[in-house]
Amino acid sequence: MRLISAISEASGRVNEDGFGLAGTPEDVTAAWIFDGVTGINERNYLPGNSDAAWLVEKANAHLQVLAAQDLSLKEILARLVKALIIDWQDVSPSLRLPVDFDPPAACLVLVKRYGNQWQSLRLGDSCLLVEKNDGQHHLDVSSPNNEFDDWLTQAAKMMRAQGERDIKKMVEAFRPELIASRLARNTPDGYGILEARSVVLDYAEYRGLGEARSILLCTDGFYRAVDHYHQLSPQQLVQRCKLEGGAASILRQLREIEAGDPDCVKYARFKPADDATAVMLSA
Repeated sequence: MRLISAISEASGRVNEDGFGLAGTPEDVTAAWIFDGVTGINERNYLPGNSDAAWLVEKANAHLQVLAAQDLSLKEILARLVKALIIDWQDVSPSLRLPVDFDPPAACLVLVKRYGNQWQSLRLGDSCLLVEKNDGQHHLDVSSPNNEFDDWLTQAAKMMRAQGERDIKKMVEAFRPELIASRLARNTPDGYGILEARSVVLDYAEYRGLGEARSILLCTDGFYRAVDHYHQLSPQQLVQRCKLEGGAASILRQLREIEAGDPDCVKYARFKPADDATAVMLSA
């Protein structure tokens, strides 16, 4: 498949998203996206722009090597997590971490071609939209964490109705619930996500995608065009992103909507804006 577009834009000072490719733009053999989970600690502890950005940067560097090799997705993930554990062991002894430290984590979607067949690996709530050769679409856009996100959105809406606009104060108000949600990572009653822990290997989702015509990987910040702002259907999102400049135009529209609704009144959401990343591949 050819690379049609790859964009990643921060919603604030730091972009905690990321993406990467293996192969060439004219013959992509693997592609991936990250959505770093914004920490709820009082401050950042790891080197880099943020704790989540540290994890994404490390993981992206490792995948640049691993995804290009003739390895199964399970083996790629196993080696990636092992490398991240070593990275954590290298840096953590010098850190003075609080008892309730929220470790860095990230959503990951990775697709790789084996022969003429594509396979996918997914951890977290980033999105995978696949257009099959027969024109049918396969969507991986839901996550067990979506229920909590919906609750958080409505709780934030109530706080805003009472006059609160400071996102940091909202995070502090919901800290017990946020901690409980994060403790559910990579547990039977929770959801899978990329961390520097071997338990991650038990919670990845794997799918065979067959001979796909097009593949769109995007973080939930980009998918807001569908599930929050209702500008496009999932199928329309794929078709727009296949056009030259299509993904960039969608992102511009997202930012215009967010700028016009900074208090999240018209479109209920926890954060006024989110980092947004999309990688579009097509035959």
